[in-house]
Amino acid sequence: MFEKAIELDPQYAQAYALLAWTYWVRWTLQWSQDSQDPEQAFALVQRAKTLDDSRPEVHELLGYIYLQKKQAEQAIAEGERAVALDPNSAEVYVVLGAILLSIGRPEEAIGLVEKAIRLNPHYPAYYECFLGVAYRLTGRYEEALTAQKRALVRNPDFLSAHLELAALYSELGREEEARAEVAGVLANKSQFLSGGLATEVSRKRSSAARALSCRPAQGGAEVKKSFELSAIMN
Repeated sequence: MFEKAIELDPQYAQAYALLAWTYWVRWTLQWSQDSQDPEQAFALVQRAKTLDDSRPEVHELLGYIYLQKKQAEQAIAEGERAVALDPNSAEVYVVLGAILLSIGRPEEAIGLVEKAIRLNPHYPAYYECFLGVAYRLTGRYEEALTAQKRALVRNPDFLSAHLELAALYSELGREEEARAEVAGVLANKSQFLSGGLATEVSRKRSSAARALSCRPAQGGAEVKKSFELSAIMN
């Protein structure tokens, strides 16, 4: 559809941006093993930016792509540009927060995601999941638990929130609860991967690229337990 739109109007910036998101989402969620997808997304979104620099979704995607390329300052700059272009959008604050969270700046991410939640009272579950991760990385464990539980109220099948809860319980020495959470995930693996993921992917534009995991894109030792727990799902 987007390719057809570009064919009909080669100057249509939004079509390039949405096609770029399509390539990025399918690669991020591992629906495609084509190693060229990220570069294809990058080329398309750069074309969109050339045609219309005022679209926040263009800068959101550029932020994620630069993050993946380990160009942190450029990623932050694109996230900040998205916020400047659409300061009343909850999504742009989550994008910038996710970028900062991924480069080890969780304190700043907290304020941004909290603002997104205030702006959008019908926010999706991954907002709380991101917030919970940021709380955990700043040592605010009880708030992290509360955030992950709120995420599961919004989407009971959201796999990442269950895994984060298990990691939190383990870090707090509540091993029985951690084991119970992991056991529940294993018992309902197919439901979490289908129902929970489908619910999050149904959200608008960039949400789908983050639906599979609310953990930082670039992990360090401080998130090792979460990734170890994730590994048992493979």
